Amino acid sequence: MLACTAFMRACAPALAVLLALGAPVAHAETDWFSRIDTPAGIELRADARVFALFALLNRAGYDAGPLRREHPVPAYRYSPARVRVREALASADPAVLQRAQAFFDAHPLPLERYLALAVRMEDGPEVPPELRELEGLEPLLDLVEAKWPLPVLRSEIFDDYRSVMRSYLAVLDAPLQRAQRLLRQPESRPGLRVVVNLLGAEGGGRGFRLAQGVAVVVGPGRNPEVERVVWEYARLMLPPRVSEQAQAQWAAGPALLREAQALGAREATVGEYAVALVSRALALAAVGAPDSAYEAASREGYFGLKVLAGSFEDPRPVDGWVLEGLARVAAGRPSRK
Repeated sequence: MLACTAFMRACAPALAVLLALGAPVAHAETDWFSRIDTPAGIELRADARVFALFALLNRAGYDAGPLRREHPVPAYRYSPARVRVREALASADPAVLQRAQAFFDAHPLPLERYLALAVRMEDGPEVPPELRELEGLEPLLDLVEAKWPLPVLRSEIFDDYRSVMRSYLAVLDAPLQRAQRLLRQPESRPGLRVVVNLLGAEGGGRGFRLAQGVAVVVGPGRNPEVERVVWEYARLMLPPRVSEQAQAQWAAGPALLREAQALGAREATVGEYAVALVSRALALAAVGAPDSAYEAASREGYFGLKVLAGSFEDPRPVDGWVLEGLARVAAGRPSRK
């Protein structure tokens, strides 16, 4: 009884805020932030399963983040929320970590695959066919919730999450609506959920398809990652034929991909790279980015985005002009002998 009372006292601040926001108490642990919707209906939220996954990963040694010191031993910069969670879990039940390490040994898949499944758990228990190799992750996260002090930690860093979520409220609708117009999407287009994850690396983001829409997971940062959110949304919304046509017919694609990879681009195939170029060009156009943003993208291996952004004025669908646009990108690159 005393333990229960202490637990409720620790969670009281978060529960009080949830009540004030109108969140049902029965769902306070699962939906520990009542979601915020932008005026246009974009869902902003912190996901309890993503929190549990990244709490576990941080305890297991995940240290990705901006380098703040290289020598004599590398050290990385983390958000205050992540620092708090890492410190609190340093002495957490080691048996849970041992079980997690055994699961990771049996499922040595990229982190992105784990995250793709975690963001889907809110929508129901069914595991998509492409992620069934990770069956068993949900019970593992249940164990983390039961044995480690995640509810208390969530209450302690509530304000950190809420502040980041609110930072997107006034800046996301207009760029996304412009992107949707450029993509010529119908009124029945898929919805967007932006998931804030303060336990991951700064900057960036990654998008995933859901049963009823798209989720983009964003990390901590000094400013909202609006360009990245729109880029990921566009990447998932582009017609499959964009990738298929580029993979089969873009003659200059292999050489440009090798050049881009040398500069840090992570795409593995010509089709993926073409989709990244077109979707990032759309994102820059949608946010009204200055020329310096296009130049910065080129230094990262994403060439010719200004040319591609202008291609969206073509009245044809994207897959109707994409090869012509990509050819213009290649033509604008300096010849290499």
